[in-house]
Amino acid sequence: MQLSKERIITLLVLVANGILGATMGKFSDSRLWEAVFAVLMSLPGLVVIWNKERLSVTGLTRGLRRDSPPSLLDLIGWFLLLVMPILYVYQLSRM
Repeated sequence: MQLSKERIITLLVLVANGILGATMGKFSDSRLWEAVFAVLMSLPGLVVIWNKERLSVTGLTRGLRRDSPPSLLDLIGWFLLLVMPILYVYQLSRM
């Protein structure tokens, strides 16, 4: 497995999500739990971004292999990596 620029950036965003979850989250008394929760919420986005080549093959359409556009998988992966953890930590903090 080769670490490309995109993979390094996703790892940095994952760490930043953990730090932001620990500092901004107010749904638990434990800052460690908030950081772990933010990182766990970021993992699906990391998996989509890192494995977009494998995930782009969707199956057969009329006997021909059909691939998903990689830009769509990038968009989904970055949405899951950036937006979802922030929304969950924010919504749980309001409770």
